Amino acid sequence: MRLKDDRLSDRAKFQVQMHRLLSLLGAALILGFAPLYALAGPSGTDPLWARFGVAGLLVGLFAASYFSFWIRARFVACVQGAAYVTMGWFATIAALNQFSVDYATGLLLVYVMLAAVVGFGARSMSRVLWFLAYGFLLTAAGLATGPLVGPSSSASAPVLLGSMGTVAAVEGTLTRGWLRIQKRIREQESRFRGLANSLPGAVFQFYAREDGSVGHRFVSEHTEEILGISSDPDGFLERCLSRVPEGRRREMERSIREAVETESRWEFETPFDRPSGDRIWAYGASVPERRENEIVFNGVILDITERKRRERRLSAIFNQTYQFTGLMKPDGTVIEVNDTALQFGDLTREEVTGKPLWETHWAQTGEESKKRLKEAIQRAAEGELVRYERPVRGSEEALDADFSIRPVTDEEGDVTLLIPEARDITELKERERKLREAKEEAEKARREAEEARREAEEAKEEAESASRAKSAMLANMSHEIRTPLTSVIGFAEAIGEETSEEAPASRFAGLIQKSGKRLLRTLDGVLNLSKLEAGRAGLTLGPVDLEAQAREAAKEASAKAEKKGVDVRLETGPARARADEGAAEIIVQNLLSNAIKYTEEGGTVWVRTRQESRIQQEKSAGAEAGTEAGPEAGPESGPEQTKDGRALAAAVLEVEDTGIGMEPEEVEAMFEPFRQESEGLSREYEGTGLGLTVAQRAAEQMGGSIEVDTEKGKGSRFVARLPGADLEAGQNKARQNREDR
Repeated sequence: MRLKDDRLSDRAKFQVQMHRLLSLLGAALILGFAPLYALAGPSGTDPLWARFGVAGLLVGLFAASYFSFWIRARFVACVQGAAYVTMGWFATIAALNQFSVDYATGLLLVYVMLAAVVGFGARSMSRVLWFLAYGFLLTAAGLATGPLVGPSSSASAPVLLGSMGTVAAVEGTLTRGWLRIQKRIREQESRFRGLANSLPGAVFQFYAREDGSVGHRFVSEHTEEILGISSDPDGFLERCLSRVPEGRRREMERSIREAVETESRWEFETPFDRPSGDRIWAYGASVPERRENEIVFNGVILDITERKRRERRLSAIFNQTYQFTGLMKPDGTVIEVNDTALQFGDLTREEVTGKPLWETHWAQTGEESKKRLKEAIQRAAEGELVRYERPVRGSEEALDADFSIRPVTDEEGDVTLLIPEARDITELKERERKLREAKEEAEKARREAEEARREAEEAKEEAESASRAKSAMLANMSHEIRTPLTSVIGFAEAIGEETSEEAPASRFAGLIQKSGKRLLRTLDGVLNLSKLEAGRAGLTLGPVDLEAQAREAAKEASAKAEKKGVDVRLETGPARARADEGAAEIIVQNLLSNAIKYTEEGGTVWVRTRQESRIQQEKSAGAEAGTEAGPEAGPESGPEQTKDGRALAAAVLEVEDTGIGMEPEEVEAMFEPFRQESEGLSREYEGTGLGLTVAQRAAEQMGGSIEVDTEKGKGSRFVARLPGADLEAGQNKARQNREDR
């Protein structure tokens, strides 16, 4: 039975086993020769207790080696020490018996055997030489002291010592040779172990004998690192099998039996559960070697967990990709294809592998297509990446594919594999076709739109030219008509003053005067609108007191309002605008006149002016847009600023009435020229419909705006906002003027 102690090296275990055997053999010989010596020399001195003592020493060392590691670790030295004791004892017995022939022969035999035992366990010549010298000197001393204790020796001293010298020389030579062999073996073993332990896997040597026994002679240290189990050869196979899952374990045992029976290479892959709980994939391989009465398998065990993971990932990528992918030999023979390609053709791997690609189901799309495929494979086999569009036949229909063949080369640049790939581009081709059609339609539409734009621009230019001509003509006509009309009005006033009120001429003069003034107002409106549209209004912006203008306009319109029974109320505050004074006056007069005109008897018209702060402007703008302007509103959304950065407030004119109002959806048309609430010959209100249009155009050209809030039957509110002027500068100027006066 082999020694099982993981704390000892394999060589130490072997030495302990051999010296255990030698100690038992020595004890048996010592006790076994006692009867022989008793028969040969009954009168000889050979105490039995001494034999039992020496034999007991050897047996005691043998027994102690099983219970004490300290003894096992030093067992060879202990046996060598027992050899010194045995040699001393037998030399003493031989001397006491005057080196008789029996005892001299036994002494020489013990000398040879014990020297061999010491030499077998020695690591250097010194131990052997010391023992040989020890035995020789003991014998010489015994021969020298023999005459003192009894009659002369029956053995020749020179012959005995010469024989011992010869034994010493032979033992020394043999031991030197043995030590050299041992050294060579240790060096080879060291190199083998170093090589085995330097390899990435676990190197092992497995034997199978003719008697059916199997086991391991050697297992490298990497085994514990890779498999997590002890590398002790004893029981290594059982420890391995116990960590293999049940189903795979039976397959592994069967593969080992087949390899032993057929003396063939053994190779196996299996999951392996390490003692730590981790599962790895192990790969084992070995090559058999026939020796006497046994087969030896030299092999290696590798951890292929990462390789299996890569294979699974590669398989997942290979089989789960939507592209058709495969592997071919350089001659076009199909080696492998992915699941996507098989499912598309409703094929099995057996139907396509081992065939040239052009003979497979996918390539049956015509002789010309097949011919081009062969040419593509040949070019790829020469190292070229080939890519083109081709049809691929499926189980029910063919599709357009972006097809390519990629060559795979080895380190020397030779093509070893081809990778065919095909991607379905049927939908892409259809989209490209539709895209081309859409692009052509879009180009056609663009050309038509460009043509329409040019026509529109030409029409716009013609309209603008006509508008400018119209405005210029109206301005000239208004001027030409205004001059004689003024004279007509003047003469009508003169006639009215010269005739009595009861005379018909006075009544006719009044009608002429009233109609002339009405016509003059119409001409003023047309003239103002024409100037604004023609860009010839000649507006000069400067500080304008909007409050004063509102009061003056209310004063002028008071007679008309009283006559109609409309109450005009002023709620004015400071409002200084940066505007053209004449244009601002037109805005005030037109808004007020419009309010009085459309307000029935008993109604009210409010005229309000105020200076509106920037925050109020932003809130007003937010309220009109449906949101509240926040602090993030930029400076461009507010009023102008003074040179020192102060924000200028807006000047606001608000005219509100309780008149007829109008539908909110008609507000936009309200500011169109010549538009009124009532139109045609049956209209209720006089006027040209130019007042609001002129007011709005004037406000916009000065950077302002006019907004309206109206409701049918309840009235309207017009709000005119003009850019504010520097109030502080205006107040300072007014203060300076008062001081100057």
